[in-house]
Amino acid sequence: MRMNEQVVAEVLAAHADQLVQGDAREEEYLALFPEYQEELAPLLKLARQTKGTLALVRPSEAFRNRLRQELLTGASRESAVSLSVKRPRWRQAWVIGAAAAGSVISVASAVGVIVHRRRSKATKPAAAAG
Repeated sequence: MRMNEQVVAEVLAAHADQLVQGDAREEEYLALFPEYQEELAPLLKLARQTKGTLALVRPSEAFRNRLRQELLTGASRESAVSLSVKRPRWRQAWVIGAAAAGSVISVASAVGVIVHRRRSKATKPAAAAG
């Protein structure tokens, strides 16, 4: 019987957590899932072997302090750049106002052209008849 991949992932995650704490018991997992021992046993063994070959790495205090300072410096630079790129509010309002005025003038011009054409068509037949 093939084991559900979600169950395998959850069992391996729980086993990994126990490995990190130094208290992993593969036998318990195999007892919980006896029908899947064939598939689960090698995976649990591989996880233990992998944990055994990995060394715990702790960065030095100097490295952590330097990294913290670099991150803070980078964040303050990014903040300064984003502030200098922003436009003042009054300028944004002026641009919006100018765009609105331009739209009103454009619509008024279109209406004026339509009215002018209609008037010129209405006066031409009267002038031709006279």
